[in-house]
Amino acid sequence: MHGSIGHFKALLQRRKARKQKAEGRFDKRKHLSEVTGEPPKFNFPKLSPKELKRLKADIKAKIERNNFNDYLLYIVIFLILFMSFYYFIN
Repeated sequence: MHGSIGHFKALLQRRKARKQKAEGRFDKRKHLSEVTGEPPKFNFPKLSPKELKRLKADIKAKIERNNFNDYLLYIVIFLILFMSFYYFIN
């Protein structure tokens, strides 16, 4: 049993090296804002209630337009797949 302890120690050392390499060099639990001690500050303009309603309506319209485009794309892809399967079956 000569060298079995040395082999085991080398195995542990390689395992530790692989683990450190996989985890990376930085601590993933710490965030940048915790390191500086201050949260980031933003300079947003103050909006009147009328402007805020208009902004919300614009955002909602943009989301609805994007959803419509997504549904249209899904329908086109489905039709292309359906037609290609129908063509290859017949």
